[in-house]
Amino acid sequence: MNLKFLITRSIYEDSGVSQRALAKKFFVSLGKINSVIKEAENEGLLSHSIKSSSYNVTAKGKKMIESYKVNSALILACGMGVRLAPLTYDTPKCFIKIKGEKMIERQIEQLKEAGINDITIMVGYLKEKFDYLIDKYNVKLIYNSEYKDKNTLSTLYHARDMIKGKNVYVCVSDVYIQNNIYHKYECEPYYIGAYTEDLRNEWRYIVNSKNEIKAVEVGGTNDYYLVGPCFLTKDFLDKLLPMIEEYYNKTSTDNYYWEDVLVRNFKNLPTMYLYKLDKGMIYEFDSLSDIKSFDKETTEFGSQAITFVSKAFKIKDSEIENIECIKDGMTNRSYKFSYDGVTYLARVPGDGTSKYIDRKNEYNIFEKLKDKNITEEIIFFDKNTGYKISKYFDGSRAVDIGNKDELKKTMALYSKLHTSAVKVSGNCDIIDMIDEYLKIIEKRNISIPYEDFDEVLKKARDIEKTIIKEKRPVALCHGDPNPNNVLITKDGYKLIDFEYGGMADPLSDIALFGAYVKFNTEKTYDLYKMYAEANPSNIYLPKNDIVAKKLIISYMALGGLYNSLWAIVRSFLGNVEYGTFGMDGYRVFKKCAP
Repeated sequence: MNLKFLITRSIYEDSGVSQRALAKKFFVSLGKINSVIKEAENEGLLSHSIKSSSYNVTAKGKKMIESYKVNSALILACGMGVRLAPLTYDTPKCFIKIKGEKMIERQIEQLKEAGINDITIMVGYLKEKFDYLIDKYNVKLIYNSEYKDKNTLSTLYHARDMIKGKNVYVCVSDVYIQNNIYHKYECEPYYIGAYTEDLRNEWRYIVNSKNEIKAVEVGGTNDYYLVGPCFLTKDFLDKLLPMIEEYYNKTSTDNYYWEDVLVRNFKNLPTMYLYKLDKGMIYEFDSLSDIKSFDKETTEFGSQAITFVSKAFKIKDSEIENIECIKDGMTNRSYKFSYDGVTYLARVPGDGTSKYIDRKNEYNIFEKLKDKNITEEIIFFDKNTGYKISKYFDGSRAVDIGNKDELKKTMALYSKLHTSAVKVSGNCDIIDMIDEYLKIIEKRNISIPYEDFDEVLKKARDIEKTIIKEKRPVALCHGDPNPNNVLITKDGYKLIDFEYGGMADPLSDIALFGAYVKFNTEKTYDLYKMYAEANPSNIYLPKNDIVAKKLIISYMALGGLYNSLWAIVRSFLGNVEYGTFGMDGYRVFKKCAP
């Protein structure tokens, strides 16, 4: 550690700094500080004022300091912050407010205060949210398209041209730095180490007597752990960046942090030092309870996923208790919480859903069904955005498709919905929905990945003609019939989430249920028979079993095609991957189509 530079820089930044403060800052003895100051004075870097008993930096000292100018800063802000969900459902982790400030804004301001104005932010998750920072702080943004599939090794790889040949801070966006640790001048590469008593799951530094980092280990007690940020010199990057490229191009490094390259190559890189920070200087937050513990005065966290709840109840964000994420759905994300002793469920709309879901129609459906004992009890619904709060069904679970009795009761519930006499303006006719998604695909020039799609679409049009000839009546349908939207509760069976609901042939709900769970045509027709037995007076039953079976199979085929188109469009608009869901739907069409 170049203590001479560090002391000279400290006096340059604050001529009134005491030797005792310097000793505490750099974790060395008072005698050592005094010795280095004398050495700097002898070399003409410092001058001593007997009158004021203080030191000043000489012209030679200033020249030495200014030769180590920091050129820029790179802030890594790609991650999804899953450990801080639901705060991060619709807000980047670094946008969470701590003591009234967004973490990333605080850090940008600290860098600028230190004289670092060339700042680049590497973005990924919710990248559009960062756009305003360009205007507010004159920063630059770089997008890492691999942020969901690869770790920070890919982030540094994609930023390599930006930092090559520079002395640069590499910062993490989602930490709260109490006092400004940045400087306009730095002379040697270092990594920040934060002190903690328990390093159970942390990377711990192994250093020698000169504070040179020699290795990193996991675990330990009463030591310094890797937390970031760090400073990398041009010479250090000249050695590191080729290694970053080499590791990035390997097939087994997708989950690597860029620091994985660092710790594997300490012996092959210029010396890197540990810059120690006292406990309480820098904070990471892995949960909402961490934030509440640190900042007891917080009233608003800066996350719409939480704030819409507090606004609905007219309370502070911090008054929301027992927050627990529910498994993400294919369209939305949800979490349960409690307030005033009651448990609720909050639904946060998924990215891009406003482009193809009519939330006003969904709101209207809930309004008309609220006294029918069919669906959930809605506490709050924003018909512009789709944010929703409902009473939580304690002890509820989704219907088991392997349980015949539960399937019978599920089909009875669909019959109850269809015969409820509720009418809405929205339409979820499967033929119209397929056409709607094809229009979106054409308008946005979305690629359809199936080689034989033209042939499949031709068959679909023939099936549509078969359905149209029957001149089927319409009723209010769920539009997204699947086991996850049928809950068994203490108050009976309930249908939830009507975002795809509207007027359609009731048989399409039954057929789409079968297509979703990948039943064959016979098992899906069994669902229809359960549906018919539940309410023989149901006016929507076909005139005979032959017509019923033909319609069920036809709707199954179109349902499968619809699911495949939905996955294509949703993946494009929301930048989300749905695994084999779309392909499974495509296979359903081929198995059912004549």
